[in-house]
Amino acid sequence: MYEAICHGGPLDGQHAISRRPAGFLLVDRPAGQCWIYDYRADAGFEVRAPDGMPVLTTGPRGRHRAAEEGRYDVLAAPWVETEAPFDGGARRPGG
Repeated sequence: MYEAICHGGPLDGQHAISRRPAGFLLVDRPAGQCWIYDYRADAGFEVRAPDGMPVLTTGPRGRHRAAEEGRYDVLAAPWVETEAPFDGGARRPGG
């Protein structure tokens, strides 16, 4: 585990944990934005682009490639709802 303070971007000044040595990819999927935070032992997590980058899922610049290469962790932005709201069971088969 790699723990440090984030510098720049939406997590500026906040403590973060990455399971991967290179850092993490912070994703706001509904907004189509992401931020790459690179880990440096002497400086913590440093954001590459403070205003974020579009989530690109195809092509040579696809942001998901950072996750696929196994050096970066992938984290959902903490302000994004990650669970579907309770709907009384209407989505369950037979519900």
